[in-house]
Amino acid sequence: MKYVSLGIMPFVLISNAGDEIDYGFTEVINHDLIPNQLDFGFQSEKSEAGTVINSLNLVFTDTRDNGRMELVMRIPNSDTKLYNGEYQVGKVDGFLNGFEGIFGFFTHNDYGEKPFFANSGIVRILSLEDNRIQGYMDVTLVNDYGKEIRISDTFRNY
Repeated sequence: MKYVSLGIMPFVLISNAGDEIDYGFTEVINHDLIPNQLDFGFQSEKSEAGTVINSLNLVFTDTRDNGRMELVMRIPNSDTKLYNGEYQVGKVDGFLNGFEGIFGFFTHNDYGEKPFFANSGIVRILSLEDNRIQGYMDVTLVNDYGKEIRISDTFRNY
């Protein structure tokens, strides 16, 4: 089997000549990656069809300026508030007519200049009051090169 693999390897390398071979990586990061300052805000708007779309924006920034993460949660609802609960992260196909779901991005000096965009996961809101929020996230993000990181941690702003 070893000789068969060695015999095929030159063909793989020749067929990919000029192309960058990037196998990607996945890391689970549980400390010092979510930026330390959290701000959040609400917005409510009506779609053209009359559906009320509620938005919750979570903005994590680093006071040392080497990290930023933003999650925009847009949930259709007849109510005017987002409540405690679990929300699924999925790919957002476009922004022209608004979107439903969670859009997110992450940038950090230690992970290159390309941003990572939310691909899958969950955001769980555990407590949401006037100016306080507490929750948990387990989000997988991908950059343009196909590299992945996974951020799994709790958050709160008090």
